[in-house]
Amino acid sequence: MRFLFWLSVIVSGIVSVVCFAFTNMTTTSFDPTGVNFVGGNGNPGLMFVMFPMLIILYFFFAMMFVFEKFHGRFLVKRKLFQACYAGMFVLISGITIYRIVSFRNEINPYFEYEISYLNPFSNHLFFNFWTFIACLCVSGFCSFYLKKRI
Repeated sequence: MRFLFWLSVIVSGIVSVVCFAFTNMTTTSFDPTGVNFVGGNGNPGLMFVMFPMLIILYFFFAMMFVFEKFHGRFLVKRKLFQACYAGMFVLISGITIYRIVSFRNEINPYFEYEISYLNPFSNHLFFNFWTFIACLCVSGFCSFYLKKRI
């Protein structure tokens, strides 16, 4: 049973990393001149995240159990781990929010109506290596509050 758990974590981790990478790579770059106009087909980059969303969520929830095992092997205090996870999450979230707001303010003058934060040009801000690490920090932080052990 333990082997199947670790196999499922590895497979779901690979799927999650690939989905984040494909979403980041398929983001349409913003072209204010309109030479590379994409059309009105919505946000195709999110297809790589929306279809395997259950697998991605499973990975982040399973990582809570992995982090719980990881914390048991070290003699470092619980508060230090929690401070590291919370600090990394706040730092990455702050930088990401700043980049999202500045990108939106940069592209809004080129449109007739106000553009939302999640648009076909901003996937690279939401789905990248750093937001993946931020999600792992949340899993690590939540691992301290699990009631059951495997």
